[in-house]
Amino acid sequence: MNNIAPNKYFRLFYFISYLSFAFVMTNYTPFLSGLGYDEMQRGILLSSYAITTILFQVIFGVISDIKQSVKRIIIISIGLYTLTACLLYNQTEKLLGLHILLIALSGGLLNANCGMFDTWVINISEEYKKSLSFIKAFGSIGWALGSVGASYIISIISYKGMALALLALSVLMFFNMKILPDIDKVEKKKKVSLGEILKIFSNKKYTLLVFILLLMYSVVVANNCTVVDKLIKLGASRGEISLKWFTQSLVEIPTYIMGGIILKRFNSYNILKISCLAITIQFILFSVSNNVRDMIILNIFQLFSTPLILISSKKIIDEISDKNIKGSSQLIAMSIFTGLSSMIVPAIAGTLTMKVGIDLTLLLEGLLGVIAFVLIYVLKKINNKQVSV
Repeated sequence: MNNIAPNKYFRLFYFISYLSFAFVMTNYTPFLSGLGYDEMQRGILLSSYAITTILFQVIFGVISDIKQSVKRIIIISIGLYTLTACLLYNQTEKLLGLHILLIALSGGLLNANCGMFDTWVINISEEYKKSLSFIKAFGSIGWALGSVGASYIISIISYKGMALALLALSVLMFFNMKILPDIDKVEKKKKVSLGEILKIFSNKKYTLLVFILLLMYSVVVANNCTVVDKLIKLGASRGEISLKWFTQSLVEIPTYIMGGIILKRFNSYNILKISCLAITIQFILFSVSNNVRDMIILNIFQLFSTPLILISSKKIIDEISDKNIKGSSQLIAMSIFTGLSSMIVPAIAGTLTMKVGIDLTLLLEGLLGVIAFVLIYVLKKINNKQVSV
């Protein structure tokens, strides 16, 4: 099979997968709010999948490097994700312990899958690596349609009906995966030990980059929880909250489509700086906005946030990582900056919201972008020194 056909089916795979992921992720907060959980409780519930995100991504990354296979891991992970997500949205009684468990598993597997998909694509061949940004655009299309479609399905046949739709999408994903190739195995590759993988933390550039990404992604996570909480406070309907998610995903598409060109024409460090400025301005405006319409419109800043963070960080991580542990380097970094931010931000933001108010909380979250902006200068200076040597 030539490279064109699998590439086409990868676009379909991303579309279906992110359609499913949007069904689950965009409805966590409305679903929990409808069951009667307050901001602090929702923060704790949404923080639960952060720990499992870290664990799953680290475990999957290590196994993929040792076994030189990603596809088999994803098949198992998709199955478990579907099971736990369906169980979650079928449990409509307020049972805190059970909801923590199901959100931890479904959310952790969802985030781990997002990272594994990208690792899968970039490790097939150089041609696929160059196509990743374009392929991810189809994920954004799926997310945009899923965020709106889920709201419609829920309004017609409830959350239990959405669970059936998730099951149907997963069946399509499994059929799609049969056509797709696994990663390219390195001939006579030496066995990778856990000690070698852990050595990546002795790389100053790697550790500083991961910390910068943690700060930046904390703001992204805040957009998924604190911003939604403010929309609920302003009286937004389920449809209006879905429109927020739809707007975010829609504006991501051009960035992903142009991702390859952006990376060729602009320095990856400068791309991260642009993203820092964008998320800071966005959150300052979120903090002063007092109506649902403006809150939704401000999501056009997504054009400069998540897509730029992901495509530029993956390129930098790939450049500074040893070839034997590239899969682990990518997934461990993602497990930290996506997992740790997902663990601390909802809980801290929920507590801050109840103590100092939601507007000041949004402003403080936006200031994380300023700190990240300064640290990027430090990272670039370290990189330039090592290159000159």
